[in-house]
Amino acid sequence: MRKSGTTNKAERSKKTAAQKAAAKPGQTFWHTNNSVLSREKNKISQDTVQEQLENAPAPNDTRKSGYPHRFKNIRQGEKKERLFDTGSNSSTTSYREYPVMSDGSNYDCDERPKPNPGPFRAITNQNKTFKGVIAHDGKDGRTNAGNFHRAAQDPIFDQEEEASPNERYHEKGKGKEGRRDRCRRDR
Repeated sequence: MRKSGTTNKAERSKKTAAQKAAAKPGQTFWHTNNSVLSREKNKISQDTVQEQLENAPAPNDTRKSGYPHRFKNIRQGEKKERLFDTGSNSSTTSYREYPVMSDGSNYDCDERPKPNPGPFRAITNQNKTFKGVIAHDGKDGRTNAGNFHRAAQDPIFDQEEEASPNERYHEKGKGKEGRRDRCRRDR
């Protein structure tokens, strides 16, 4: 019988990861457009991504799960466009894809069969230099299905200074617009 107030290792690990993933004032988030996730779950913090990349295998060290693996940098669908600009015409510039978890837990690349990688991926170059975040579009009720899209980076508002929903979505004389669009324009 378990004593009152004690937790097992998995519960403690999950609680610690959730605390790490909690929003800090001024923290930067990557926002995505996964159709299956709620607005609140359609984001992952930059700190969470960086911490998981630090604990991830080297770019060419593909493990039992198949990750990390080469990212082709092509958006599938009607328009086959690049998600990331390589910045050069070098054929040696390549990208790697790493699953990252919004709850802060590390993806187990050594497990077989591979665990559910979730919708978010961190993209690095072959030297493990961080390039950005992508996410699945979501399809048929599954968060990690559908094509990939690039996430938009956006700092959250300080909780004490956060604008009211009316101020956030309406700007005098500008009509109705989303917060991320307004933030991009103001930069």
